[in-house]
Amino acid sequence: MEPTQPTGKLLLGFRQIAQEKLQHVFYSIPSEKDLIIEPALIKPLEHVCGASWLRKKGIDKIFKFDPKNPPPKRKQFLYFITTSLLTFKSVLDQISGYQSQTSSLMEPDIRTKQYHVLVFPFVLASFEQLLEEEGLHGIVELYNFQWDFLLLDDSILSLELPNVFADVFVRHDTTLLASIAQSVRIFNLVMGQPHLIFSLGENSEKVLQMVQRIETNKRAGSMVFKPGEQPPPQPQREPAFATMLIVDRDRDYPACLLTSVVYSGLLVEIQKLNSGFLVVDGESNKIKTGKLAVLREDGGTLAAKESSQTGSGSGPEVSSLRMSGAQDAIYLEHKYRHFSEVISMLSAQAKTLGLEGKAYTREMKLNEMKDYVTNKLPKVAAAKKELFKHLRLCETIVEEIGGNFEKHQMIEESILTNTNRKQIMNYIMELLSSDAHRYNTLRLMCLYHVTIGLVPEDMTKLMTGYLNAFGYGNLTVFHNLYQAKLFPDTTNLSKTKILSQISIPTLKTPFQLEANKLKQLPTDATTAESTASSNAAQRETILIGAGEGTTAHTGKTCPSYVFNGNYIPLITQLASMIFGASSFDNLNTRLGHLERLKVSGRALNSVVEPRPIKELAASSHKTTLNQLLPFREKTMFVFVVGGITYAEIAACHLLERTIGAKIVLSSDRIIAGHDLVESVVH
Repeated sequence: MEPTQPTGKLLLGFRQIAQEKLQHVFYSIPSEKDLIIEPALIKPLEHVCGASWLRKKGIDKIFKFDPKNPPPKRKQFLYFITTSLLTFKSVLDQISGYQSQTSSLMEPDIRTKQYHVLVFPFVLASFEQLLEEEGLHGIVELYNFQWDFLLLDDSILSLELPNVFADVFVRHDTTLLASIAQSVRIFNLVMGQPHLIFSLGENSEKVLQMVQRIETNKRAGSMVFKPGEQPPPQPQREPAFATMLIVDRDRDYPACLLTSVVYSGLLVEIQKLNSGFLVVDGESNKIKTGKLAVLREDGGTLAAKESSQTGSGSGPEVSSLRMSGAQDAIYLEHKYRHFSEVISMLSAQAKTLGLEGKAYTREMKLNEMKDYVTNKLPKVAAAKKELFKHLRLCETIVEEIGGNFEKHQMIEESILTNTNRKQIMNYIMELLSSDAHRYNTLRLMCLYHVTIGLVPEDMTKLMTGYLNAFGYGNLTVFHNLYQAKLFPDTTNLSKTKILSQISIPTLKTPFQLEANKLKQLPTDATTAESTASSNAAQRETILIGAGEGTTAHTGKTCPSYVFNGNYIPLITQLASMIFGASSFDNLNTRLGHLERLKVSGRALNSVVEPRPIKELAASSHKTTLNQLLPFREKTMFVFVVGGITYAEIAACHLLERTIGAKIVLSSDRIIAGHDLVESVVH
């Protein structure tokens, strides 16, 4: 379903809000200034404004921040960095160097400060303390800045907040949730608060509680009432979205750990993504850099080269692919397609462009030649350049993933359906001994644990195999994974504890029982007989390495196609059940068993805290809620705390087209399973 015009305009409004915030900071610093920006923030900032806009607002020159190579001091400096104490220390070291070069020892007036630091998303309390320790308090001015939602593609928003998963789910530091809450509040102001807001997970609930507290404090601060006087009711317009769904990443790990088969998902599996810009590098990719040096064809020189470039902040510029349908017509056409379809269609496009390039003939008249050279030839050349990027990326996918993909998909299906445990263990141990990958091998172990559950004997085998491959310096990795609920507890495994942890093999694991209630497993044993033939047909035309003339399956009637028919992402299934509910009683029948799924929103303004569906179904609010369902307008805003994947986005895209809904998806970042595990390891 195409985005409605009003909603599309409102989504673009977030860019204008971010520009207003940035402009306010620039105008508070008098006269011209040079901008020194942390490299990680360059691409996100491009979604907010361009270089010409910055120059109009008083920015003279723009430098990339490099701790080792400070730019020449000309005018006032405005540093733009992330909330990292190490980065801030590097900035202060540079400023101290500039200060030591000046002869004046007089403390400058506050209005003529030469150094300003803009911190995304907020200034830490430790920054002020470090300023005092470095003797720069009163010389450096600090500012907060948050751009809220960046529109990366049609119906895809991102906060581009760094390290949310590692901070919130591994270190259990919920500081960044305050930034998410501020952005959700801005969303409610722009779009209107939805009638019903569903939250699933502890952190999602905290975000909504923070939003409510911010709203309460803002109202209390802006109005003064006489004793006993009540605040007047706030006028509320009809919201752009009927419902909102906020979910914690740890509520659906499989959707992140499984290997996607859609084109956009596989692109992020092999190359780094930064704010919708995908790196197109023929020499380096995620698969190569994660492997042991002895298993790489380059003998480890690639990792050394990459680390030296990262350390110096320089290196050759690589091209990038904008993962936006508005910017790339080829990507728009293929982004949610099964990869096997993409290969054959790109080949056909290449042949068509080749024929167009040869359209020039000697028989052309002079005016025809002029028209061809002026108008058609540049377009063909530009189209060929973009097509070459996609063909190059497809080639990398086939080379790096294709050889083992069919077997890997079968193992993932076995893990989901709790079958062939011995075969699963043998496969992982074989990977560790012959094709070990620092992150993707761990990813498979984590998938095994969250779906089936690792017994101590298997856990010890896998840990030993991984540490033998990558070194015992990685022992803390497993504790970090345990903190994120991705691995069993590895501490204090006494004989008594080992015996208590031994699980008797069962036909259904807790994960399967829960997933079957939500009908997320099309290939599970309960439905295996009816789907066995269709799965077999899918494997015959398995996506990777499908040759020319191979007809890929096109029956994309189920969102599980994003995982080759094995699994439906949780957010997609929840959205489907919420939209499909004929009444709140019916919704209670479908989702009442999810105790952590809580409801709040405009329709429940009198309710202080989000409450479970089952509890609301037995309360006095049931009549009001029954009147809301089914939703007249099937519009939903989905936010995943901890990162969202392109597989989930593609599955929701199919759902909205199938039922005629409008679903806008958002998160702090767009990630792949590789990125999730990497953030835990580091």
